[in-house]
Amino acid sequence: MSSPADRQSVAGQDSEPHPPPGSAPRGGLLAQHLVRTDRASSRRLLDDVSVQLTPGQRVGLMGPSGSGKSLLLRALAHLDPLDGGSLLWRGQPVHRDAIPGFRASVLLLLQHPVMASGTVEDQCTLPYRLRHFRHLGKSFDRRAALNLVESSGRHAAFLDQPAARLSGGERQLVALIRALLLEPQVLLLDEPTSAMDSATVAVAERWIADWSAADAQRSFVWVTHDAPQARRVADTFWTLQAGRLVDTPPQESP
Repeated sequence: MSSPADRQSVAGQDSEPHPPPGSAPRGGLLAQHLVRTDRASSRRLLDDVSVQLTPGQRVGLMGPSGSGKSLLLRALAHLDPLDGGSLLWRGQPVHRDAIPGFRASVLLLLQHPVMASGTVEDQCTLPYRLRHFRHLGKSFDRRAALNLVESSGRHAAFLDQPAARLSGGERQLVALIRALLLEPQVLLLDEPTSAMDSATVAVAERWIADWSAADAQRSFVWVTHDAPQARRVADTFWTLQAGRLVDTPPQESP
């Protein structure tokens, strides 16, 4: 079976992120002309950014530090106010009363996950007590959590470990376990493996590949500074520079 890099030239074909004018896909996310301005300097942090994330798409998002990658993910997750532009989910605007359901389907994983007090298992059960997940009628699947923990090479007792004692890489691993248990349709991944050792990175990449393969409608945007990783995980590539999308192949960023 060919790899994503073999199926597409990273310099072309599916690297074009701009949606057709007036398009409104039935599924996925459509962002048009997003603008975010820094109030102090009046500098545009996101400058007329338009992207379309279609069902089944696997996007690698690259660019220099400070180019707006994290801001774009936060915009796609409907977390930050914008100074211009629009966001459609499954062809419809995301109104205020629909945001809880939207956030149950579209999950953002931060590079530095915030952990509440308690154990690793407490971190995994927390979302089921939140309003935008509670209405789905789902409950915490401890067996599925144990399967993920054990497939990472850790013992079941890892679930009982205090979250305060976790390393940065372990925090990222727990955040990923928590997200996968919620079975979202879209993952917005902000350098989700940056603090992991190489063995755990391989585990995380496999988990996300398995999650994606389990449902052809699932898609993700994965921010990384690691060009080889982008080629391993993605079939489409976006690059941001100074808040604007540019059409370049994945390459190492500072």
